[in-house]
Amino acid sequence: MAEIRTGDSGGDGDGESRAVRSDICARLDEIRGFVPAERRPELEEILGALRGSGDPAGPQAALHRLLRRCGVAAGLRAFTRGAGIGGLPAAVEGHPVVEAYVCPGGRCDRRAPARNQPVPETCRLYGEPMRRRRLS
Repeated sequence: MAEIRTGDSGGDGDGESRAVRSDICARLDEIRGFVPAERRPELEEILGALRGSGDPAGPQAALHRLLRRCGVAAGLRAFTRGAGIGGLPAAVEGHPVVEAYVCPGGRCDRRAPARNQPVPETCRLYGEPMRRRRLS
């Protein structure tokens, strides 16, 4: 199993950690696809630590190392915003999205457009429905 160092800062980390956590949530199915079955217990241990209330930097680093060992050369960076995930997309005809589904516990900054989406997406990391929130 991976060694996962977590501090207990009492918070969910800084803005960068929140952004990385939201990228992991948004692309967790894809991340799981790169991890072979024999390494799944290690992945689940890392995800469990990431779901905890401590500093997410340790689990994020452990996930990065695991992905590297699984053949993803860029590790976790392959799944973060610099790799093609953008912010909240614009709605139809260039109007900004005014409502979005957001993290159910406010643990990350993931947003999914709510326009024409009556059923909320599910937070892949925590398994809870995302909550609808007015953004403007």
